Amino acid sequence: MSNQDQFGPIEYVAVEFPSGAPTSAGFEQLLTLVDSGVIRILDLEFVTKAADGSVSVVPASTFELADFDLAQFDGAASGLLDAGDIAAVGDELAAGSVAAVLVYEEPAILPVIEAWTRSGAKVVTEGHLSVDELAAALDNTAPDTTEKDA
Repeated sequence: MSNQDQFGPIEYVAVEFPSGAPTSAGFEQLLTLVDSGVIRILDLEFVTKAADGSVSVVPASTFELADFDLAQFDGAASGLLDAGDIAAVGDELAAGSVAAVLVYEEPAILPVIEAWTRSGAKVVTEGHLSVDELAAALDNTAPDTTEKDA
């Protein structure tokens, strides 16, 4: 099985811009990661929430930034995010906000998986740890610094 037949871990992130307009800095970094092969964009949707609470998906080119052309992301909407996903993001947004919802693949691990599968191994499951789950696990492994009764 070649790397083209496999996917690396797939993640998503939704980032709210309370001002109602995205900023360029993160998108410049996103392009750097894509250009260097660290990630692949599978879907990128821009979700807006109006004052009346209605939620809409709009093209990236809707937003005109002085120092970055978001229109280059217009073709990145693949449809992986369905109406339920968009509604869930919309529920988290403040009125007047916009969110960039990014679904991305991390292909860097593919050579490792390919080496394992060539030697007879197989991937049996994949998963995702949320930041909250990671923090809880780290809290559980922290040494107890409370004083013990003498």
